[in-house]
Parts: sequence; structure tokens; C-alpha cells
Amino acid sequence: MAEDEKPRLSDEEEIWSALRTAIGALAVLDLVAMIVVSEAMEDTNWQGMSVSVWAIVIGVPIFALLSALTLFGDRIMLRNQR
Repeated sequence: MAEDEKPRLSDEEEIWSALRTAIGALAVLDLVAMIVVSEAMEDTNWQGMSVSVWAIVIGVPIFALLSALTLFGDRIMLRNQR
């Protein structure tokens, strides 16, 4: 198969591919950070709650937001392909 026969991605698809990769990496980094902070700071308190709890309270919504961005972007790209 020659190189010319490969399907070419549009500029929008290439940009979304790069953004999707970055968003996915941030989501993984968020999960790892939540686990590390939760394990490392179990005995430390801040504002009356354990830092482990704060890591989850802050990390879960960030993960949900990143996941929603990925799903929203995928929907937009699928709509544009039709």
C-alpha cells in the first residue's frame, strides 16, 4: 500500500486528536495525583478535613470534567463527519 493511499485527516481532526491525547493524559495524571496525595497525606488535616478527602473532593470533579470534554469533542467530530 503506497503512502498516497492512506486516508488524510483534516486539520480539525488532527487538532482534535492532539487535544484528545492531552486531555487523556491530564485525566490519567489527575487519577495518579489523587492516589498519591490520598496515600501520602492521610494524617494531615486542612480546614477540618483530611487532605486525602480534599484530594478526592477536588480530583473527582476535575476527572469528570476532563471526561465530559472528551465525550463532547468526540460528538462534535462525529457530527462534522456526517
